Amino acid sequence: MTDMIAECERAAHTDGLAAGLAVALDGLGPAAAPGPVAAVPAAWTGPDDEVVRHPVAGHEGIAFVRPADRDPAPERTLVALGARLAAARLGATRRLTEHAVEHLSGRTAGGEPTIRKQLVLGTVADLLTALEALGVQLRVTESSVATLADVHDSITGLDWEAAKLLGASGFLTDSPGRSAHVSQLTANCWVVREGTR
Repeated sequence: MTDMIAECERAAHTDGLAAGLAVALDGLGPAAAPGPVAAVPAAWTGPDDEVVRHPVAGHEGIAFVRPADRDPAPERTLVALGARLAAARLGATRRLTEHAVEHLSGRTAGGEPTIRKQLVLGTVADLLTALEALGVQLRVTESSVATLADVHDSITGLDWEAAKLLGASGFLTDSPGRSAHVSQLTANCWVVREGTR
């Protein structure tokens, strides 16, 4: 499982959330989603699929599909998927954070690069530390519905912190910050929460 966790994180970090999601799904199709809508890589959709149009997700290579025949995966399978998806989301968050650092390195405030400002450096350090801690938690903690829901909620919080580093541009459709929004929606499609099954 740890190798798969690392592969999901690496794919999303290198090639984006859709690549990480493709690895995380590991043979599961839209019908396996616990709810009526599944997030899948856009390349996986066919002409007969009912795709819920979402332009921002499309920019990230993610499609939301309403499967005609639902056959939700067992909870144990969804918990394993939740851990792999969390790893993919961590990779995407790391990618977004690196983009924010690059963005801030090219901007100046008070005659020096914005990235050198103490508050900005502290925020980046906090983000990277939290990403590492969540990655370790995924590798060493027995996954359960409750722990994975907490991990995904933490990742969502980190995503928004990274997007804020991009300033107002972090919330535009054509900004890399859009991955924070799509990442949260993707998790909402696949992550089981206590009392919802």
